[in-house]
Formats: sequence, C-alpha cells, structure tokens
Amino acid sequence: MTPEQGIPLGRARFSFMLGIVSLAVATALISGCIQAGSGTGTLTGNVSIGPLCPVEPCTVSHDRLVAAYAARPITISTPAGTVVASVTADPETGYSVALKPGTYVVDIQHQGIGGSRELPATVTIRDGETYRLDISIDTGIR
Repeated sequence: MTPEQGIPLGRARFSFMLGIVSLAVATALISGCIQAGSGTGTLTGNVSIGPLCPVEPCTVSHDRLVAAYAARPITISTPAGTVVASVTADPETGYSVALKPGTYVVDIQHQGIGGSRELPATVTIRDGETYRLDISIDTGIR
C-alpha cells in the first residue's frame, strides 16, 4: 500500500495486532482467566517476648530465645474464624506474610498467664501495600 492510498501497510499490521491483543485480554478478563486486582499485600512487624527469666537481666541462649518465639506462633484468620496463615516470628527479623486483600484478625495462641495488649487485632490488607503490626508479648514471668 502506498502513502497516497491511506495507512502504510506496517502501521495497519501494528494496529490490527494491537486490536487482537486487546480483544484477547478483554476476553480473558471476562472469562475469569485473569483477575484484575488479584495481587497480594503484606503483613509485617517486629515481635518482642519477655521477660524470659524471673530476674532481669538474664542470659538466655539463642536456642531458648528461638524456642520462646516458636511456642507463640502468630495466627491470621478471617473475621469468621477460618485460619489462613500461621507464622513464627524470628527474634531478629520479626515476621512477614503475603496475604490476599481483605480483612483479617491477627492473634497468638493464649497460654496461661501473660498475653499481648495489641492482640487480637483486626487489620485490612490492600493490594500492593504493607501493613505493619508490631507485637509485644508479655510472658507473665515475674
């Protein structure tokens, strides 16, 4: 095709291919193959647990410290109570978990005395965003 006759052949092919790709994406969205906004957000934070000895300051081995964190996993549930994730915090780096956008209840397993003033907490996770929830756990040791 010559310029005098209208659109050059290269541009026509490009426009045609762009139209085909747009149609394919629209069809996939309508049929549910691709979900718009189906990403994740992140729930993250630091966790402190203490006291670990009846008299402070005390010396606690790294293994004992890791065991204290492992004994108190963080549970993420739907408001209806369905557990969607459980994560063990690291004494140095805290915790981080990817979640689908939505509202969740964050809590720990309650063991005898002690607990956390921050929990249970209701959080809303948004696509592509990070929600920070720092947690302080009182062991009840005095």
